[in-house]
Amino acid sequence: MDVESFRAGLHVVGVTGGVGAGKSTVAKALAEALHGTLLDADAIVAELYKDPQVLSSLELTLDSPIRDSTGKLDRPALGQLIFANPEARGLVESVLHPGVRKKMWETLHEMEKSGTAAWAILDVPLLLEGGLDLLCDFVVHVSVPAAERCARACARHGWGPETWEARERAQIPEAEKAARADGMLDNRAGRDSLQAQIRDLVLKLHCLPPRPLQERWPTWDQDPLAQQ
Repeated sequence: MDVESFRAGLHVVGVTGGVGAGKSTVAKALAEALHGTLLDADAIVAELYKDPQVLSSLELTLDSPIRDSTGKLDRPALGQLIFANPEARGLVESVLHPGVRKKMWETLHEMEKSGTAAWAILDVPLLLEGGLDLLCDFVVHVSVPAAERCARACARHGWGPETWEARERAQIPEAEKAARADGMLDNRAGRDSLQAQIRDLVLKLHCLPPRPLQERWPTWDQDPLAQQ
């Protein structure tokens, strides 16, 4: 399917899945297949962590130092703090989420102004928790059994199983994510199988009509849930 034949206007696709399912791999592949724009929440957060003012706000909010001897974010210390303490995690999110949402909204706004068939792919770990799935025309779930996801994530990040379990518990249960999705991709069988599934998905996405950003998310500081 020639993506140039898609209807002009804004289209948004969200990607969900459990920890270690390969959501980022799928999101990048979808963005490439659709000639779209990848909105990577983790990448936006990484940029926010470079801002001394953001780090100061986090330390003030947490009442705890989170910088190393060079003044940069001590990621292991912060990760240990927030995944062991749901209250601390909520405090960190209260500082970071406004900046993430503002950047995403601004990007979607610029995409819509292009007047073309604009496709945004949301790679957001807390897509459902934050209500950003409500912005989407289609949500695809990346399916991999828990044991395999744990093994993949631990091998990639150097985690122990307990770390994976803590991160998994910090999100909506994987079964609920699957139930709330509009489609499924099985990421167990390797790259060729995944690419074939993505090609089939793109054919389905071709049928989706565009929807104005104003209807999805009028302003960046407005909760998408308020539009429902």
